[in-house]
Amino acid sequence: MIVRILIILACVVVFINGCNSLISQHFGTHKLRGYTIEMVQQSGIGDADFIMVDNALLPGDFVFKAAKSPTNPGVIIYPVLSREQMDAHHRGETVSPDIIAWTKNFPSQCVDAGNCIEEGPVALKGVVRDLPNDRQGQGQLQDKGYRIGDNVIYLEHGQEPTAWYWNLLMMLGAAALVFGIEAYTHSRQRKRAAEKR
Repeated sequence: MIVRILIILACVVVFINGCNSLISQHFGTHKLRGYTIEMVQQSGIGDADFIMVDNALLPGDFVFKAAKSPTNPGVIIYPVLSREQMDAHHRGETVSPDIIAWTKNFPSQCVDAGNCIEEGPVALKGVVRDLPNDRQGQGQLQDKGYRIGDNVIYLEHGQEPTAWYWNLLMMLGAAALVFGIEAYTHSRQRKRAAEKR
């Protein structure tokens, strides 16, 4: 009985998450929103969690942070600057990036070569998402001349929200499992009732 209730509750949670993500992709926070780096600096990104940022510059600095578990990939973390911030950085001043980008997709040899991130303009597109707890290396960026503020935006560059069909499949799968469990339970109850007669 307890196991059945727990499975049903888990299915309800999966169904709600799938439904929420499906709606958000078309009407809410998962819908792609475009900004310039200047817009991000002036007014932030609100509740958006899938964004594209133009006019951004990469200084070429990055930090590699390995995961504690060897089965998990490491990440590279790098600051995203505006033109004014880039000029200040070149003058040796400490700058506070408004966006810290990170990714798990990079060739492993670039870490030793020190060329994972090239200096220059970039069009960022990704999901606003905090760094995994075991792969946070913001302190190492501070050693490179960056001040990491409390309101910095962490962006997983190149990542997109789960595709709509996977969200739909999650909803349908959860609903089918609930109905299947309930049908099986009622079938057994009817069978027991029939045997008692």
